[in-house]
Amino acid sequence: MKRILPLFALLAIFLSSCNSLKLMVDNDYSYATDFTTYKNYNFLACEVDTSFICTEIQDAIRRQMRARGYKLTDDAPGLLVSYSIIRDRVEYKGYFQPSLDRWVNKYEFDETYKTQNFNFGGGMILVSLLDAESSQLIWRGYASGVFNKKVKKPVNYYRSVVRTIFDQYPLFAAGEKPRRLTGI
Repeated sequence: MKRILPLFALLAIFLSSCNSLKLMVDNDYSYATDFTTYKNYNFLACEVDTSFICTEIQDAIRRQMRARGYKLTDDAPGLLVSYSIIRDRVEYKGYFQPSLDRWVNKYEFDETYKTQNFNFGGGMILVSLLDAESSQLIWRGYASGVFNKKVKKPVNYYRSVVRTIFDQYPLFAAGEKPRRLTGI
């Protein structure tokens, strides 16, 4: 009996890991951007209207931006937020870059964009931040494998995906003191 209990425990761990979702999460950003000047934002329209998903993703983005001190405004926002929901396999060109906080704090100074190509299955969610004045893309975070049909989606699944994407954006609004983000 003592030998069977560890086997059951291993089997339970194995079965629970088969149902967990492995997301590939990364981000790209513009070296030419001073990220320390932005205080507020507004949304562009959802690119693909898919019932409740757009609303849930937009609410999750709003939570993440609020937690970082950004204010939602209709009057001259500094940032425009866009997001895309892609359900199919996608080929994507990304970049090898130092982490965003290392770049903003000037820990690394290599200004060379090193491209990398990805081929993602299971769909993806892209979140983009654009400079409102120039309409230039300044940051994009993404998670692939989001729509993998083999995995059960728990309550608040898309909120968790968006939070995982925003874990790649460790910056705060201008004038906000950096702090640990918890419970968002």
